[in-house]
Parts: sequence; C-alpha cells; structure tokens
Amino acid sequence: MIARTCARTVVLLGLALPAGTAAQQAPPLDIGGLLSVGARAHADSALGAEGFRLFESRFKLTGRLGLVFDYRFTVRYDAPSDALRIHDAAVTMPLIPEFELSFGMLKPYFSYEASLERGDITFLERSQAVIALRPDRQIGVQAGGQALDGRFTYGAGLYNGNGRSVANDGDNYMFAGRVQYNSIGTIAFYDELVVQAGASLGYSTDTSAPLGRGIVTGDPVAAPRITSDFAGNRLFWGADVQVSYHNLTLTGEYLRADFDLDAPLGGGGPAETEASGGYVQFGYRPWGLFEGVVRYDGFQPALGADRKFMVFGLNMYPDNYAKFGLQYASALDDSPHAPTLSDGQFIFLAQVDF
Repeated sequence: MIARTCARTVVLLGLALPAGTAAQQAPPLDIGGLLSVGARAHADSALGAEGFRLFESRFKLTGRLGLVFDYRFTVRYDAPSDALRIHDAAVTMPLIPEFELSFGMLKPYFSYEASLERGDITFLERSQAVIALRPDRQIGVQAGGQALDGRFTYGAGLYNGNGRSVANDGDNYMFAGRVQYNSIGTIAFYDELVVQAGASLGYSTDTSAPLGRGIVTGDPVAAPRITSDFAGNRLFWGADVQVSYHNLTLTGEYLRADFDLDAPLGGGGPAETEASGGYVQFGYRPWGLFEGVVRYDGFQPALGADRKFMVFGLNMYPDNYAKFGLQYASALDDSPHAPTLSDGQFIFLAQVDF
C-alpha cells in the first residue's frame, strides 16, 4: 500500500513538473497602447466641427515565441467610422543583429518621420509630404538590420502595394527600402554633436491602389483626385538629415513621387505628373521637461496650388509615458487648407503612450 502510494506520488510529480517548468518558461508578453485626446479649433468655421476629439486610440501586443519568433499585433480604433481595425500584424525572425526577416501587415521602410512611432512624432500629425507620399501599412515581407555598432541601419521589402488589403491588383508588387547612418549609433542621451542622414526609395506598378491623403488639392468633393484607385507606375524617393547638439535639434526631410498614369489625370490632364514637399524643423529642449518647436511644412501636390505652413509647438513631457502639447499653424502666401493643416488652426493634445 505504501509502495503504491509512493508510486502515485512520483507519477503526479512527474506530470506536474513539466507543467510548472512550462509556466516558468512562458514566452514574454508586453501589453501597450496609445491614447491621444484633445481639442481642435479653426480660424475658418467652414472647415467643420471644432471641439474635443479622440485623435488616436491603439492597443498593442508584442512578445516572443521561443528563441526564433517575435510578434506584434496592434488594433486601432477609427473614430470617424466607429470601428476597430487591425493596424499591425507581423511576425519577425531576428536571426542576427545584422539581419532580421518579417512577414505580415507592417510599416514599409520609407521616410524618417514615417518610420517613427505615432507616439514619438513631434506634432499631432506628420508633415504633409510624409502623409501624402509615404506608403501606408502593407502586407508583404521585408528584411532589415544594423551594423557598425548601430550606426548604420537598413531595410527593404516587397509588398502587395494595396495597403492593408489582402488582394493584389494585377499581381503587381511594390518595393520600398531605406538606409540610415548615425554618427554615434543608438545612444539614448546625446552630449555631443550628432549627425544622422537617411535615404528612401520605392517603386510600384498598380492597377487600383490607394494613395496618401492630400496628393490633389481643391474641393474635397468636386476636385479630380488620384488619392484612390490609382493605375500606373509610381516612383517615390526621399532624403533626410538631422543634426543634434545637447538641447538643440535641426531636422529636414524632402520627399518626391513621380506618377506615370495609365489614364490622363482629372479627365484630360497630364498622363505624367509629380508631387513633392518636405519640412525643416528646429527644436529646443532645455531641461528635458519642455520642448519648443518651429517647423516649415511645404507641399506641392499633383494638382492645385502649393501649400506652405509655419507650425509652432510647445510640448511638455512629465514622464516617459505622457505628453501634453499645444500647436498653432499659420498659412504662408495665401496657401489653401491641407488635409491636416489650416490657417489659424489651434490644437491641444494630451497623450499617453505605454
């Protein structure tokens, strides 16, 4: 009887130990999110409702499975349509520091400001050129890595070219890639002169591809557009540079896209056109808590007048997760309104990023 009881105890311990070991070795799971709320006011009442807004709301899961796979899954709440949408869904194999391979719905390697997480950008929205010309999230495969102790980073990918849609128009693909060099590498606090430069390149052949907001100006209802269902070839590229010294930062980026359309633009317009623009931004952060920023933001769309704005901002960072910001935009040379900027626009922002 005693021997039988001991045998049962050994068997139960044998079954329990692997479960306990598995529990102790469970893959790490990080839960995070981004919440941006605030208020927006316009000098021109015809631009729509003013008042309090939910600017951005995201929930994300990141983690690792075993020693091979990292994963990232992000769900975004789209306030205008009152719907939840998948924003990121990617699996990455970090083989070596110099090379990793990713699959799924992910952000293409293109543009410096576009590569920043939404919670890390200076203003509420990215610049006009980045919003209009960068490729949005895509389904595809990409590879990237770093070398020279983190000073040199690179990435390139092959994507469907149709945004988040699983469908691929005409079995055509989009290529995008980026390289970047930083004079001192990945160091959190810069106490010396730091110079960073990058270049981006992309190409796509499309039969019905969605493009970024604001490529064509004018009446949002009546004006001819190529912001959706684009058919033709597009070549897009850009260059950027950033110089930092102690509390001062100077950043500039230029982007351009050349469109070769299968049909004339706007029902009789040119079959070949281009759009280009960029920004120059100066920031000063004396004590770490406050940041003053001024930006010139210009964009030449495929149709319509140039859009030139000066944007002024004051940000406060009470800790590593929270941000409060004030933003004011002023149009130059009687520029028309942009999708995200208008003359006399005022924005208050409260953000939590964890």
